[in-house]
Amino acid sequence: MGGLGTDRLSILPMRWLASRRWRIFFVGWIVFTAHFATNVVREHYPAFTLAERGSLQVDEYLGFHADIFRHTDGHSYVGNNVAVSFLAAAPLFVFDPLLDRLEAYRKNQLEGGGYEPWTRYDTEKPNRKAFFALVKERGLDLRFGAATVVTSAFLMAPFSALSMVLMYSVLRLRRVGRSHATWLALLYGFGTPILFRTASLNHNLFMMHAFFLAFLLLWSPDRRGDVAKEGLPTARRAAAGFFAAATFAIDYLGVFTLGLLFLYWLLPRLRSAGWGPAARESLPFVAGGIPPVLFLWATQWSMYGHPFLPGQAWMPNQNAYVVEGWRGITFPTLDLFFLNLFDPWYGLFVFGPVLLFGFLPVPAGGRVAAGGGSAWILPSRERVFLWATFLMVLTFCAANQYSRLQYNSGVRYLIPLVPLAFLAAADVLLRLPRWAQGVTTVAVVAHSWVLTVFREPVFLSWRLFFEEGVQLPWLRVLRMTSPPGSLVHDAWWLGATLLTLTVGACLLIWGLGARWERGEGAA
Repeated sequence: MGGLGTDRLSILPMRWLASRRWRIFFVGWIVFTAHFATNVVREHYPAFTLAERGSLQVDEYLGFHADIFRHTDGHSYVGNNVAVSFLAAAPLFVFDPLLDRLEAYRKNQLEGGGYEPWTRYDTEKPNRKAFFALVKERGLDLRFGAATVVTSAFLMAPFSALSMVLMYSVLRLRRVGRSHATWLALLYGFGTPILFRTASLNHNLFMMHAFFLAFLLLWSPDRRGDVAKEGLPTARRAAAGFFAAATFAIDYLGVFTLGLLFLYWLLPRLRSAGWGPAARESLPFVAGGIPPVLFLWATQWSMYGHPFLPGQAWMPNQNAYVVEGWRGITFPTLDLFFLNLFDPWYGLFVFGPVLLFGFLPVPAGGRVAAGGGSAWILPSRERVFLWATFLMVLTFCAANQYSRLQYNSGVRYLIPLVPLAFLAAADVLLRLPRWAQGVTTVAVVAHSWVLTVFREPVFLSWRLFFEEGVQLPWLRVLRMTSPPGSLVHDAWWLGATLLTLTVGACLLIWGLGARWERGEGAA
């Protein structure tokens, strides 16, 4: 009978949902996709032109974003690194025929004369009003709106869902029980700034993914033997070098994360093996980092005519901070240290208060791991690396006057710190009483959800929640840009209904998967 039960189970559709990793992935993908935002950001414009004609020239979008400028060759380019734009171009290329049809449909309406575009945006932000009117008048509103769905649903959401699976796998390797690892992985995705940043296309989250992957490759969380003494396989060193250098290709902040990752591996190896072996073993790391760096230089050469100077060297002075220091880079300022952590518009600990647990004093003694033994999730050497990275990144952001512009977008620059800070926080969270774990989970997930949906500073977001009720980010923008009397504008119940359906789909997937998981265990 046991064999018969196993056979019957094996032919069930989607039986692979018995794996918690698959369930975490699909639940994450569904929730992240449901909470996409309609923000068309600077990374979109090169992605549009790459998908449409394989070019980084964004001439037709000059005036759509402050970071798009006309260069000396007469063409327009965006002034930031374009690695994430290349990634976004892939799903946009797949859906380009659909986007073309949407654009043609709207432009035919405008040319026909019988369509009067609604250009009012119920917001106090003049730049958003002007952008919305421009897009509607150009007949690009349907295309841009659909493009945000594509990049969110088929790029941002699956990658963030995979990061939750990766967090679960790391916790299991660190001998955390399945139930606790599942809880922490879901809390990592929905109770930290990852939910907020996944809502729209951005390079900061991809820098976080690359940094975390490089760190894990060098850390070896399974700890089979002493990595510092025995060394790492060549392939792992090369892969770590690739992802470490990818942080640099994605954002110039990566010059610090790349160096810190290299030192994290090199210094213990020097102590255990000496200069000669350490130097030889560093070559795969260096070789793995060459392709991302060459990609950065090649794209800058293609756009600006110079491989080594970033777009900021050519951009006009589009804001007051550009004229401070060298293109906005000064000596670190004390107020930015504080603002990057606690400002209600973009502070890391305001958007992710659960991360504060990662910076509390480590309780005495070890956590009792599943299956016996005593070990911390994040050991002492890795905690030192967290602190070093935290201070280095925070110092750079305190010197970067562009940090003050985060009020337009919410927390961004400190996002790469989230995975390590969460691993450190997990050690404290696991030691809390069960009731405290529950209260903390509900509080931080609700807080993260409110900030993700209303996308305003913390106090205003919560006030809007009590005024407007349950919303979704894209639905709220549709309400603010729709004429009175329309279904979207007046149907107050629509947000709660859609969110209920989203939660219901997640519970169905989890319930079916848990049933099959129990069935496999019994078999």
